[in-house]
Amino acid sequence: MPSEEARRKFTDWFKKNYPQEYYFFHKIESNLDKLYSTKHLGLHEGEFAEIAINVQKREGGKYHLAADPFTSIFLGSICKTMMDEFANNIESIASDRVQKEFENRFSIKCLNCKIVNLTHSKYCNMCGSELLSN
Repeated sequence: MPSEEARRKFTDWFKKNYPQEYYFFHKIESNLDKLYSTKHLGLHEGEFAEIAINVQKREGGKYHLAADPFTSIFLGSICKTMMDEFANNIESIASDRVQKEFENRFSIKCLNCKIVNLTHSKYCNMCGSELLSN
């Protein structure tokens, strides 16, 4: 298992080179801290828990995935983190898409102040500059 120093160096490198991915890594670790600290799954200081997924072939060519409790919680934490982030950011994602659609179809941007105006406007609503239609 990696030493604490090796883990810290990796984490620092990861954070520096992949800041967006590190954000999720950090969120997942935060969820794991909460979940693994329960008395049923609690680890002792410095103790490791191996996580693994097993695949079992069943009759009729079907497959079954099986995981130990630590793995199940780990996978659940990853899914929860992604769902939480999606739910928390859906408004800004939708807003950006709506804004871009509006700008592309129904607007003209002022070259002077960069404010978006309706397509048929002759003058900018913000600075009053004459708008040049495409």
